[in-house]
Amino acid sequence: MKEIKLSKSVRAHGDELYVLELREPTGKDVRELGFPYTASGDAGVKMDAGVIAKYISRLAGVPPSSVDEMQPSDLNTISWEIVGFFLGSSTLDNS
Repeated sequence: MKEIKLSKSVRAHGDELYVLELREPTGKDVRELGFPYTASGDAGVKMDAGVIAKYISRLAGVPPSSVDEMQPSDLNTISWEIVGFFLGSSTLDNS
């Protein structure tokens, strides 16, 4: 589990959340949601915001409406955490 502190709380299941806990994705998650990024020819990564939003909802156990409330900076932070599950931290550290 990865904990991510939010800069602004979001509502989920009737509660105010200030921290999201992300579980690691499984093969089933990938099969159902796809990869949250595409690789470009220059070793770059283009994140797919729509797929990432689905991963946030699923991995953190919050409804899509909670993801819609998030600050852009929080979405960016969480997006890199999710992509990190797939690429490994050493890949992200070198970019």
